[in-house]
Amino acid sequence: MELCLYHPQFGYYNSARTKLGAAGDFYTSAHVAPVFARILARHWERLWQRRGSPARFDLVELGPGDGSFARELLRWVREASPPFFAALRYSGVEQGAPLRGQMEEAVRDFGDHARVVADFAGRAHGMKSMPWLPLEQGTAAPGICRCLFANEFFDALPVHILVWRDGRWRERRVSLDGERVVWTEQEPSPSDLVQQAELCFDPSLPVDDRPEGWIAEVRPAAGEWMQRIGAGVAQGEVLLIDYGYTLDEWRKGRFPDGSALAYRRHQAAANLLQHPGDQDLTAHVNFTELVETGKASGLKLCGLESQAKFLLAIGEQDEFADVFADCASEAERQHRAQLLKTLIVPQGMGETFRVLVMEK
Repeated sequence: MELCLYHPQFGYYNSARTKLGAAGDFYTSAHVAPVFARILARHWERLWQRRGSPARFDLVELGPGDGSFARELLRWVREASPPFFAALRYSGVEQGAPLRGQMEEAVRDFGDHARVVADFAGRAHGMKSMPWLPLEQGTAAPGICRCLFANEFFDALPVHILVWRDGRWRERRVSLDGERVVWTEQEPSPSDLVQQAELCFDPSLPVDDRPEGWIAEVRPAAGEWMQRIGAGVAQGEVLLIDYGYTLDEWRKGRFPDGSALAYRRHQAAANLLQHPGDQDLTAHVNFTELVETGKASGLKLCGLESQAKFLLAIGEQDEFADVFADCASEAERQHRAQLLKTLIVPQGMGETFRVLVMEK
């Protein structure tokens, strides 16, 4: 998964082929612009005000993609809230060179309020330090609030897939059968994988009652990233949006065959080994792990809820006035309303995605 997504030459995120939007393989909430960016802009402005309107508000986005979200966010804040824009400093951390080039073009007009930073270490392993943070890691500076935002970032971190087989854990590995790429089941590689896989079973379930073929997905980089994020945010917020589950939901059988999928041309596929480097690979996020690791890194849980509930709470105060503020016609207003519905209705992104908010 790491090679297929992040190899510097052949990796999916480093190829020039269009990945996002109608011509690519998938949409994200960021592509429902300007609706999504404007709602979150209001959220961060209110946070800035609650923190006493500090002179500096650092917003760091992990995996910003092609810059659609950042461009609309910065443009709208500059227009609708000049005092907040004066304090705002946006940093987009992107591993893929083609997307980084699109990002740079997208935020070119915002001067020193925006920058694009190359994450040369790659998201797969996190980083021992985070030089892209505007301040030294873990330092608290008076008058500065730092927020870290990641939308569909953690789901693309590599996973180990373990299978409960014949009373023990086996790891699903990638092998060659002649010229075909195939799965084989072998002993788990890193020694702590079995310990992590054990968490996927209810501890009260007797070993003899464990269902044959039960899947565990272990994502070591997720905990590493949360540790570094917790250390890097001295005062401020961590806002993570992704599709995922709680450990309790997994134990109750939400994903009996695992959650890992491939996406290509807006179609989901279970064959992860097909089209290596030419399809997106993803697995749902274990939010329980993110919360517990975040707490251990000094972050306080503020909420874990559906995207619909989170966005509705922001918009209800002014009936989403920002979304409709500059509509030139009724047709445009109806279009914005449809985009908003895509973000919040259960049949769209509203219940598929969850929002985790932690603060320090």
